[in-house]
This record gives sequence, structure tokens and C-alpha cells, in this order.
Amino acid sequence: MVNNSPTMMSLKDMDGRYLLVNAAYARRVGVSAQSLLGWRPEDVFDAADAAQIREQDQQVLNLLSPRQFEEHFSLNGLETYLLASKFPLFDADGRPAGVGSVDTDITLSKREQKAKREAEERYLALVEQSLVGIYILQDERLVYVNPKLAEILGYEQEQLVGMSMSQVLMPGEANRLRQQLLRRFRDNISVMHYSTRALRKDGVLVDMEVHSRLFELEGRKAIIGVVMDISERLLADTNLRLAAKVFENSAEGILILDAGARIIAVNDAFTRITGYSEDETLGKPSRIFSLGQQEREAMQQALATLGHWQGEMQDRRKNGEWYPAELSISALRDEDGQLSNYVAVFSDITQRKEAEERLQFLANHDPLTRLPNRSSLTARLDEALAQMASQGGQLAVMFIDLDRFKLINDSFGHQAGDQLLCEIALRLARVVGERGLLARLGGDEFTLLMTGFDKHKQLADMAGDILAELGRPLSLEAHEVFITGSIGISVFPHDGQDARTLLKNADVAMYRAKDSGKNTYQFFDIGMNTQTFERLLLENGLRMALERGEFELHFQPQLGADSRSLEGAEALIRWRHPQLGLVPPVRFIGLAEETGLIKPIGDWVLHEACRQLAAWDLEGVRVPRLAVNLSPRQFGQPSLPAKVAGALQAAGLAAERLELEITESMIMQSPGEAVSLLSELKALGVWLSIDDFGTGYSSLSHLKRFPLDTLKIDQSFVDGLPADEDNAAIAEAILAMAKKLKFHVVAEGVESEEQAAFLQSKGCHTLQGYHFSRPLPAADFAALALGWQRRDEMAGIPA
Repeated sequence: MVNNSPTMMSLKDMDGRYLLVNAAYARRVGVSAQSLLGWRPEDVFDAADAAQIREQDQQVLNLLSPRQFEEHFSLNGLETYLLASKFPLFDADGRPAGVGSVDTDITLSKREQKAKREAEERYLALVEQSLVGIYILQDERLVYVNPKLAEILGYEQEQLVGMSMSQVLMPGEANRLRQQLLRRFRDNISVMHYSTRALRKDGVLVDMEVHSRLFELEGRKAIIGVVMDISERLLADTNLRLAAKVFENSAEGILILDAGARIIAVNDAFTRITGYSEDETLGKPSRIFSLGQQEREAMQQALATLGHWQGEMQDRRKNGEWYPAELSISALRDEDGQLSNYVAVFSDITQRKEAEERLQFLANHDPLTRLPNRSSLTARLDEALAQMASQGGQLAVMFIDLDRFKLINDSFGHQAGDQLLCEIALRLARVVGERGLLARLGGDEFTLLMTGFDKHKQLADMAGDILAELGRPLSLEAHEVFITGSIGISVFPHDGQDARTLLKNADVAMYRAKDSGKNTYQFFDIGMNTQTFERLLLENGLRMALERGEFELHFQPQLGADSRSLEGAEALIRWRHPQLGLVPPVRFIGLAEETGLIKPIGDWVLHEACRQLAAWDLEGVRVPRLAVNLSPRQFGQPSLPAKVAGALQAAGLAAERLELEITESMIMQSPGEAVSLLSELKALGVWLSIDDFGTGYSSLSHLKRFPLDTLKIDQSFVDGLPADEDNAAIAEAILAMAKKLKFHVVAEGVESEEQAAFLQSKGCHTLQGYHFSRPLPAADFAALALGWQRRDEMAGIPA
């Protein structure tokens, strides 16, 4: 039975010698069974195969248990696969005696498995490397997806396996396809093609085309399908349709040319812009390449190297009208790189050109007067200076500023002010003519640039002509108005080497002309800059002076004319500047008025004066009343009575201890409002005094309306008394009028005993001036007041 078995059988002793082989074994190795007896594997097989057999046998002997091995040999030139079942042999005493082997030939099975595996690998490679998505769907869930489909949907392959249709498809699509799937299974529809939309992992919708087939997987129905992402194709179709719409509805003219520059297509905008219909143009040569030789060569070179050219050209409409066009042209080439078409897009830029011209004009000219503006003047000035530097010569800058323009603007309104500026510009242009460049820098400021003069007299004559022309009356809203100007002149190279310096120095000279009374001109000199710098230093310092505590009050006594006892004092502000020292009010009060800083400064003076008077009371220094000057800006504030009451309350003073001094001009600007404000102040109980009486323009009819207590005779009328008969007569008249109106009279500027005696004899009540004391700091004034106080006590004069 062993010998006739188709299965290979053998027995070997402990040394590996064959004890028995059957006929099947002998046939397979190609040696007779009898010859094999006593041979070892090394005598039959290749060294590697023999070593493999020896190793397997040894494992069986080591374990003394059966083992199964798969062997791969090359026997008689044939590749052979054997499944070897090996077992140990034992002698009668139970000791290991050798190894038995039963070998089944599985070569055919291996070949079939190999062929199947190779087929599967080829199929898998085809599926895995496919450029289209592939899936298997069973029970409405994905059981397989290839990498391409995973890429299309934005997932990893493992993430998609097991997902349902509703998780992958756009909402609503799963229900539609589920009904389709049920119908396929019911009607056994093998092949189906359809389009759907999937939801990518990142939320983007993907258009897909699906080709699917029914098949059985593990005994149950399933679907295998091929998926193609057609999003780009649909987008291309959409873009193609959109491009067609853009071509027809574009606001720009579009024309397509063949390689010979003949027109093969135009859009509606082409006809609208040029006036030529499609029928009139198709097949005709385009005028695009009919530029000048230089421009044409540049266009052709750009098209040849870059494939694109853009620029401007002049074109003619069908009616013969020329118009500016902006053109963009591209050269298209086929797959072989040969020129196939030109595509040109152009637009009518007439309006843009006109707008650019307007903008260019506005960029360099004042829109109101249409004169050159600051930037244009500066550019021309720089050019002229560069020319002067190389060729020599003189150049002058005149800075012209209108006097009292703000008053006219505020009175008649801005529209009338603009009308006035236009008229002034016309007048200046007539005077200047071709002799210089006239520009408006802004507001009511004009500048004249002059060259080609020999002497300063020519500049002075020009300035005189300008002032004369400005001085002529003009009509403004049915009113005849007069306006003057102030002119500052700087000359290159003496007054500056560059535009900035010349303009600055002309401006400085103009302000000197204004300070000189307006309606005049001034040439710049170096001293002006020193004064301007000092003014700037004062202005900058003035803004911080309050915070830094640099202000202080000085006090000038007021004595009774008869008793020569202290009746009061006037508080006068001083500024202790860190660089300029003690600055008198005449140098900074006007500047404070201009900048508006006089309001906080005036409030400080009011509070500090009340505080100091209260402090003297505590020290035993008797000062019956203290006078404080009010500025015009302070007096114009409706909140003034509340501020005065606040200062008195903060210091704990009785109101009659405070005297407020105002000037005639302040109350005469608006008498009605002044009466109301003075009445409010009088209701508080303070004294009210009119300062510098006689220097203003008030009348007695107005004066008697105001609730005043004191008149102060200005020092200009005290000067020269008693010898100056005119001043004596004025002083006597003021004193007589004051007596009738029951006003208390103070004379300031008393510098001699003769003046004091004269004023006393004429009925003046109180005297103030250097004859008694200069304004003193608080401590020095207190010492002086205590001396007079002790003198009065010794003389028995009551307080």
C-alpha cells in the first residue's frame, strides 16, 4: 500500500540515511527506490534543499512530536512545492530511531494560488492607482473606497469605510439615491449612470458623475461604481457661458483677430464706441497696428516676447471724431506655438482724460481763484532758484495778506468772502500781469514770485501798485467796502537760499507790516527773525506758565487824596520767565489775548488776588479794597459773575472788598449786553471801575446807564499837570462830571507832589502812581502797608 500510494513517503535513521522510500518518492527525485536506500538528502538534493530537510528533521527529533512543513524544491528541473508531514520513529525500547515523512505535492495548488494572487494584485494596483474614484456599496454603507475617491472627498480611506450615504452626500441626495437603489434591486437594473453632489470633509460641495454595476459580494447584493469629479468641468462650462455673456455685455470693446490681424468677432460695446456694426467689420483688417512706427515696433516686440501689450492710442469713430482709447492686446498661440489669434480689449477714456486734466489743474491751482496753489508755487520757486544758482540773478518773494478780511467774512458770510477773494485775485492778476507768478496759498494769503528786476525800487513800485489796487472800493452785496493789504518782501540770495527760508522770511516781513499799521509793505531784515523767535518763545512758554507757577502778582497802592492813607491797591500780573526774567504785562498780555490764554490767566489773577487779600487780613495788614483788571475776553463770558462769586467764596471775602476794572472799549462794544452783565456783577456787591477814562469813545448818555462806582483818569491826562493847560482842563472836566454823576475818581500815573496837590484841589478822591510806590511783590507791599498803617495809628487817623 505504501509503495503504491501517490503520496511521497520516506523513512530515515538518526543519521539521515534513507531506510525506506516508496515508488512515488523515487519517481519524484528521479532515482530508483532501491538505489536511494542508505543515501542521505545531500546525495539527492541541492545543498540548500538538503540543509532545509536536515533542519526540519532535527526539529522533529528535538521535539519528538509530528511537525508539518512547506517545502520548495527544484526536482528534475521542475519547480516543486511539497507539504511535508514529519514524525519521529522509535525502536522497541521507545528510543528515537529516525524520522518518517509523508509529502504531498501541492505544486498545482501553489501555482493556482500564485496566479490568483497575481491577478488580485494587478486588480488592486489598477484600482488603487486609478485616476477615478472607485467604491463598493453594500447595505447603503461603503465597504471599500480607493485612494482617489478618498482624495476627492477629502478623507482618509479608513475614515470612509463604514460611512453611510447620508454622511457622504449633500443633504437630500441620500434619500433620492436610496429610492433609486431600491428600484435597482427590485428590477435588477445592472448598470446605471447618474450625477450627484457629495459633501467634502471640509464642507465644500463636489459635483460627481457615477457609473455603477450590480454584483454579489459574499452572497449578498452590492454595487461597485466608478466616480469622476466633474466640478472643474462644470466650472469650465459655467465659465465658458459666463465668458460669452461677458463678451456680449462688457462695457469695454472687445475684438478677436486672426493671425493676419483681420477681425473675426466683435462685441456690442465695440459697435457702441466706434459706431461700426459687426457686418461692417468682420473680415476687415484692424487699425490696432496702425500706430506710429515707434509705437508699433514696441507693441509688436512686446507681443512677440511677452505675449501682451497695454497702452493708449488715438482712434477715430465712424463719424470721424477722434477719441483717446486704452488698449490691451494679447497674442494667442496654438499647441505648436504658432500664432493663431489676437484678442484686444479697449475702452473710450475721454472722460477719464478730462478728469485727469481737471485733477492735474486742481492739484496745482486754487479751486476758488484758479491761481497757482502752494505746491505749484513751491515747484516754480525751486526751479527758479536752481536756475539762479547756475546762471545768477535775483529773485523776490512777496507775501500779501489782506487786512481785516476776517471781519468782512464774519459780517457778510463765507460766500461773500469767497466772492471778495475772487475779485481780489482778478485785481492782483491785472496789476502783476506778466511781471511775476501770482499764487494763493490759502485763506486771504497771496504770494508773488518775481524775477528779472534790477533794483529794490522795482519791488517797492510793484508793492505800491498792489496796495493802490487793493485800496480801491469794491461792491459786496450792494455795500461798498474797502480792504487793504500788508506785504512782506524777501529777496534771494540776501534773505534766503531756499524756498522755505524765503517764504518764511517774507511771512515775517508781512507781520512786521501789519504791526506797522497795515496797508503797507516791509522788506525783510535779519532783526525781524530775532523778534519773531522771541515772540515764539513767549507764546510757547505762555502755554505752560500757569502749570509751572511762573505768574505772580505785584501790587500798587491807592492813597486817599486828602488823608494820604491807604484806601486800596491794584493787582498787576507779572511773568517770571525762566530765560527772559521778569516779563511786564505789556509784552505778553496782547499775546495771551490772541491765543485765548487770557481766560485761564484772568481766572488765576482773580482767585490769587482774593486769596492774597484774605492772607493779609490774617497777617494784620489792612488793605480796604483790591482792584483787579478784566480782559475783554473775560468780560465777554456769561459765566463771569459766577466765577467772581466763586473766587470771593473760596477766599472768604466780602464782595465790597473787590473792585473790578474794565475799559471803555469793552463796555461800548455792546452796551446793552454790558449793562446786563455789569448789573449782575453789581448785584454781588463788588465795586465796578471804568479804567483809562477819557481815552475811549464813550458818551455821557451811555456812561450814566452803567452801574459804575469809580472812574479812573488815564495817566496820559495826568502827565504834565499842573503846567499843561490842556490836560488840566480835561482833568477838571472829568472831575466835575464825576462829581455830578456821583462817581468816585481815581487818578493814576501820579509821579510828583505837584500833580497830587493839583488833583486834590480839584476834588479827586484817590491817587495812584510812582510818586507813592511802584508795583511791589506781595511781601514788599505788605511791609509798606504796615508802615503806613502804623503812621496813621500814631497820627490818630481812624482806619
